[in-house]
Amino acid sequence: MEGNKINTDYIFITEDPLGREVRLKSTTWNYHIVGGDHTREEFIGQEDMVKSVIQDPCFILPNNPDDQHDTRQKYIDLVQLPKFKSLKALVVIVDYEDEAYGDVVTVIAKSRLNQETGGAIYVRPKFTGKR
Repeated sequence: MEGNKINTDYIFITEDPLGREVRLKSTTWNYHIVGGDHTREEFIGQEDMVKSVIQDPCFILPNNPDDQHDTRQKYIDLVQLPKFKSLKALVVIVDYEDEAYGDVVTVIAKSRLNQETGGAIYVRPKFTGKR
């Protein structure tokens, strides 16, 4: 029974490159990200893309570097969303209020990253062609 509860309560549970668990609640996805007051059709069916940005982001930045008590972090990577003709920076905001895991709180597609500030928490290592 517990396994079924996890499947209905969460769209996914994954791990970021720092080894931290990150969860996307079904209610957050259905009533805030793709539904609710403002439907954002560009994200419908893009759960795996959001998950991949968490698993392998280009950057993880603090949400608000000027606020020491802000427990949110931004996972950022370039993506091609089917609803757009150009690449977008996908910003996934994860809240680590509970230190055991992070919760996805929102997802934003941006054309520019001119407001992203603060020292990087994580930067994807460059691929050297050797494995």
